[in-house]
Amino acid sequence: MRLFGGLYARLTAQALLVAALPGALLVWNLGRGHDSYIAAQDHHALAGLATLVSTEMRTDAAPQVALAAAQRDFHDGQIGGDPIAPLIDRVALYTPAGALIGGATPDTSQAHDERPVRLGGATVALLRIVRAPATGGAGYSFMRDQIVGIVAAMAAILLILLVAGYNIAAAWTRPQRALYRASRAIAQGDYDTDVSEEGPAETRATMRNLGRIARSFDRLETARRTWLVNVSEELRKPVQLLGDKLIALHETSPVDDQTAFEDIVGDVQRLSEMAEDLHAVAMADLGRLPVTFATVDPVALIHNAIWTSKRRAEAQRVSLEPGQLPPTTVPVKWDGARIEQLFTALIENSLRYTPAGGRIALGLEGQRGAWRLIVDDSAPGVDIDLARELFEPFYRTSLTPGESVTTYGLGLATAQSIVEAHHGRIEASPSPLGGLRVTVVLPSAPPTA
Repeated sequence: MRLFGGLYARLTAQALLVAALPGALLVWNLGRGHDSYIAAQDHHALAGLATLVSTEMRTDAAPQVALAAAQRDFHDGQIGGDPIAPLIDRVALYTPAGALIGGATPDTSQAHDERPVRLGGATVALLRIVRAPATGGAGYSFMRDQIVGIVAAMAAILLILLVAGYNIAAAWTRPQRALYRASRAIAQGDYDTDVSEEGPAETRATMRNLGRIARSFDRLETARRTWLVNVSEELRKPVQLLGDKLIALHETSPVDDQTAFEDIVGDVQRLSEMAEDLHAVAMADLGRLPVTFATVDPVALIHNAIWTSKRRAEAQRVSLEPGQLPPTTVPVKWDGARIEQLFTALIENSLRYTPAGGRIALGLEGQRGAWRLIVDDSAPGVDIDLARELFEPFYRTSLTPGESVTTYGLGLATAQSIVEAHHGRIEASPSPLGGLRVTVVLPSAPPTA
């Protein structure tokens, strides 16, 4: 829309210039021609009037009387028979030295025309036009009508140009807008968007190239998603077998260093969690994350998540505790295993950025047919300006990962996948504890189809 508006504004400005400039020049030229015409009429009439005054003065009439008689005869049409530009009340008679003899009172406008009054070849007086023509009359009516006609014609031309400019702008920007919409959709990951070829040859070629890029990206994205699912599937099986074999081996042949064995089992467990997170993200990317809804108690799930991650938190000297929870059982229809995976991912994310001596609290609050799962951690936490990037797979806020194997960067991406599969939302905000608060809002039951 801005492209159309900008182009139409430029075309409108040009239309105004095309219509207004010639119109102004026509009006100016008409005014100048009208003034020249009036001046020529006055000059011609003044010459005739001077002749009449000279004729009257030959009868020994006083100059003032001769001027009055000449004006009367001139007005009656005795000179030329067509008093087009009458000079009545506009002329005065002067001596050759410039003294006023009689006639109209001079105005303060610019100097006007004058003619000598001769008797016997000698100049006996000067007849001058001392006042500008009166506004009105047939000449000025004609001038007004011409100006109105010019303005009307220029307005009609401007209207035609504006309509033509609108059609030109619409026709020119239509393929540009289609190209913009297609490129925006492709940039947002919609590779199946309509890439219609229309407009000039260059635009059609660009649309064809954009379509080829979209199809190429679609193939690459499909291959990437399929590859991630296959890798996560292949990774889950050996890791699970490795954990089972370690436990079976320990039962048949207990090791002497129990602490080292527990560390190995813990590492295998975290590797298994990483494989599960990768599988969840990959399946959600394909839109096929499996969830099985059943009646569960989120309060019990929170306590179970705290118990599961307690040893890991204690190893980092971080306090993992329940926050504000309902006093009674809360029945909801969620996928219990996925929600436990969600809590594990959120706790692991907080453990990654919470230093020794810090706190992590898990809370639950009701909200109009939904529940808010809240995970707070203490300072320093994560910069809230990076909240959008926090949910990207493999994102980390530091170039130097910590010692924990959980720095594979799938925690919040996994959480987001699970939340979306439950038709909820997840967001990050500052925590009252000074660090990061991650809030998950889930409906009490999945929406009915």
